[in-house]
Amino acid sequence: MTDTTTAAGTDRESLEAERDFLLRSLDDLEAERADGAIDAESYRRLHDDYTARAAAVIRALRDGVDARPAAPPTSSRRRALIVAGVVAFAALAGVALAAALGARLPGQTSSGNSGGASPSAASAAQTRRTLQAAVARNPNDSQARMQLAFILESTNDLRGALQQYDEVTKLDPTNAQAEAQAGRILYLTAQASPADAPQLVSLSKARLDHAVLLNPQYPDAHFFRAVVLGNEFQDYAGAMNECQRYLLLAPNGPWADSARQLLAQATSALAGPPTTRPAPPRKGTP
Repeated sequence: MTDTTTAAGTDRESLEAERDFLLRSLDDLEAERADGAIDAESYRRLHDDYTARAAAVIRALRDGVDARPAAPPTSSRRRALIVAGVVAFAALAGVALAAALGARLPGQTSSGNSGGASPSAASAAQTRRTLQAAVARNPNDSQARMQLAFILESTNDLRGALQQYDEVTKLDPTNAQAEAQAGRILYLTAQASPADAPQLVSLSKARLDHAVLLNPQYPDAHFFRAVVLGNEFQDYAGAMNECQRYLLLAPNGPWADSARQLLAQATSALAGPPTTRPAPPRKGTP
């Protein structure tokens, strides 16, 4: 089944952004292959995926009909993955807030506070104002924008956080962290916006794919990608692979426990329901 809503009824800007990211990802993929930085199988899989999705988006923009495949319905086999994945994604707000408060800001101590007091709601609000002022003074300050995005997300301002990540990627198109975090924010937004979920999930995956391509050594991008692959595409083998990559890069990272849980669930989903073996005949029976 396909979504046959008109392109005018969808977020055209979202479609255009998805098209641009997919085309840019194809260019980056060719560069990676030319440099010998990607194996043939990964190149083929990513190239086929990017090409098919880009063609669908371009047709939607050209014809005014969004005929991309609808996101597959949630099945009982993936409910455990969804619980683990979405809770883990949402949990980043607390981690990000602590990171932002702990970062050194203009005129602050290394604790993130002007007087050295412990972080609180008041200090978070002050940090937000400080960061907004820093960005206003220097719009090209990528670090301040990243920290501001963390703070905005902690107050559930996902749109504001995404805008900051987008600005960072404009300033530095090679910033894998900003690209990955933007992909994660888009996925969280999809969970709260069922009507726009197919477009948001597709764009989230494109940005996470791109983040992994930009920097295969950035651990978080692999974990975020594992969640989307498992939850939305039932690609349990891909989710397992990405969890394993994350754990190799960051065995004690902030997502390590969630990655191990997701890895076990993806393994179980891939294996399918256990089969019931017949009991052996009792001794003395024919």
